[in-house]
Amino acid sequence: MITPLLGLLTLIMVGFVALSERSAAKLGFLDPHAAFVVFGGVIGSLLLAIDRRALWRMLQSLRELLPSTSTLSREQIQTAKGLEDMRGAWREGRRATILEMADRGTTLELRVAADALLRQLSGATLDERFAQLRSDYMHRYGAVIEGWEMVSRLAPSFGMVGTVTGMVQLFRNMAENSSNLGGSMAMALLATLYGITTGAAIGGPMSSRVNNQLNDRLTQLELLEKTVAGLVSESRAQQSGGAL
Repeated sequence: MITPLLGLLTLIMVGFVALSERSAAKLGFLDPHAAFVVFGGVIGSLLLAIDRRALWRMLQSLRELLPSTSTLSREQIQTAKGLEDMRGAWREGRRATILEMADRGTTLELRVAADALLRQLSGATLDERFAQLRSDYMHRYGAVIEGWEMVSRLAPSFGMVGTVTGMVQLFRNMAENSSNLGGSMAMALLATLYGITTGAAIGGPMSSRVNNQLNDRLTQLELLEKTVAGLVSESRAQQSGGAL
């Protein structure tokens, strides 16, 4: 309840700032008035539209821009390495290693795969286990993707809000023969600049990046599931051959 209320109050403040009369100012690249209309409007809308956990995950997703702090990339590398270790341990009969992976694997998908392998799950049971994992990931990262897509749409829209209100002030000042035209021009021009830049350079790319990482993770889950199914099938075939 607190988050939507904060979002509503932020949007109300954006409206007051956008419609307020500006003091005389020179036209410059940095304009706090225009910046608040754009960024305050985007933040207020996000607070209204999505929950706190999704907002926190959006902020965390910014770490994915740097390889040294990328959580998803690191987990994908750990999963790929763990998959090779699990395949080798199973074929060499090192069940204790698989058990340790199931208990203390470096990633959740590795622990699920190791547990499924120990239980020798197959068919619909194995599909159900990984389907739940896929659903969890899609729910978790889907909200982040949706949030960044909102940023890419809303930032240019609030930029236009700043442009319209700036032009209204500009024409009003011209009608009153006022010398305060620089501030109105800054509001009209820089609000659009901030909005387009934020949407095109941050919102859109971040949405695409997180979506691509989610697809990579889902592909890796599919590979894990196929590997487990193949190892279980090999084991059963060997047991059948030994019985004969």
